Amino acid sequence: MNRAFLRRFANACIALTMLVAIGATAGAEGKGDAVRNVEGLWAYTALIAGSRPKDMPLTGVILYKDGTFVQQSIFDGTPFEMQDAMAHAGPFGAGPMGVHMTAVQTISTAPSKDKKLNFRRSTEHDISVERSGDTMTIVFESGTVQKFKRIGPANGQIHQLEKGVLALVDGHFVLVDGDEQGVVTGFGTYKQSGTRLDLNATRWAEATPTTAVNRKDFAQQATFDGKKLTLADGRSFPVKK
Repeated sequence: MNRAFLRRFANACIALTMLVAIGATAGAEGKGDAVRNVEGLWAYTALIAGSRPKDMPLTGVILYKDGTFVQQSIFDGTPFEMQDAMAHAGPFGAGPMGVHMTAVQTISTAPSKDKKLNFRRSTEHDISVERSGDTMTIVFESGTVQKFKRIGPANGQIHQLEKGVLALVDGHFVLVDGDEQGVVTGFGTYKQSGTRLDLNATRWAEATPTTAVNRKDFAQQATFDGKKLTLADGRSFPVKK
């Protein structure tokens, strides 16, 4: 081989290496953008399941903050008391489609079915993210599309409970707690005075394997001292030590 050919070959290799590095950097930045774009507290505006190409109306929220996501919703319909509900919580970060979510808790409740509570651990989800101002669309690997409007930037705190998550952000609460034996989930607004929490629940769903209850638009008092959340009926949800 002559020297001119070797120089051209070396230059081509350098150029190819630079292109690969630029592509890798752009990919990393794109995934970083997706993680940044989902941050905030969001209200559902649409859900279109991949297996059912039609809108499935529901009322709910999803929160992405500091590497943790929390979701709770109940499908719209009548009678309300018989509608299915969903709740999820776990960590999230960059993934192959943009964002990767690990639902430590994957919860569905179904008052109309014999099995009222379905609970799964550690389900994996990859999503792409399209953000435009205060609107966001996420698309799951399965093809399910979820659309949202932004409630706020998620100013506040997320508390890791022994069996779930309590978020107090933007004047809103999101609670997801439980296991195979029973779950309590809900979201709404709150006001805090010392350890007292006045909760105004927009949606609330709780279930055991044999019972399921949906509630909406109701107020209840609770206390939270940083160590546990206690509802007015005495049920408590300890913070993870």
